[in-house]
Amino acid sequence: MLRRRTAGVFLLIMALAAGCSASPDTRGPLPDATGLVTAAAATLAGIRSVRFDLSVSGSIPGMDVREIKGWASRDGTASGQADMQESTNRFELRYEIAGDRLTLTDKHGTRTREPMPAEYAPAGLLEQGLPKLLTSATGLKTETKENVQGVETYRVTGELGKDVIASVVPQIQSDVDVKFWVTRTEPRTLVRIWMQVPPRQPNEGAVMLELALSGVNSPPPASTPTG
Repeated sequence: MLRRRTAGVFLLIMALAAGCSASPDTRGPLPDATGLVTAAAATLAGIRSVRFDLSVSGSIPGMDVREIKGWASRDGTASGQADMQESTNRFELRYEIAGDRLTLTDKHGTRTREPMPAEYAPAGLLEQGLPKLLTSATGLKTETKENVQGVETYRVTGELGKDVIASVVPQIQSDVDVKFWVTRTEPRTLVRIWMQVPPRQPNEGAVMLELALSGVNSPPPASTPTG
């Protein structure tokens, strides 16, 4: 159970949640949106590791994460913290991934070790997950220039079809609106993603997911296992 809550999210996240400037710059000319996201997808091939933070505003059935952050590498190593919500029970976990082993530690120091499914390996984010989101988005448009945590970016808006997003995050079973923030400098690098999942019922609100990249090719934290 704990493995599914935490590991399943790795197909989506590579993020450090980032704030935007209050005054977007819409002055043109703005570059082609498809070119920006295609270049950002290509840059992912050279990324070996990242720090990340994912925040979820709202509830998605089967996805109990409120926030998850840490560090992950292409070699299959990752570590960090997860803030979880199960019904009325909110709790935190530390996680460590080394190869095919996942270790979860609760606030009492109790550890749970389980196999890590190959499809949830951190490397899959860089090799399949994020590139697929970038290259499969439709209706792309470069909206504006924005400063994201000190990084100058272009903001691109678009849509992701149900089949695309569900192949990366099975808990999401609907089309979603998406925004990508890509660096203005080259190589184009993805620094943030925002997604809006529509409400399932008329009396529910939309769910927002925010994620971005930070600390590209940074070394592991001192506590990260290496084997």
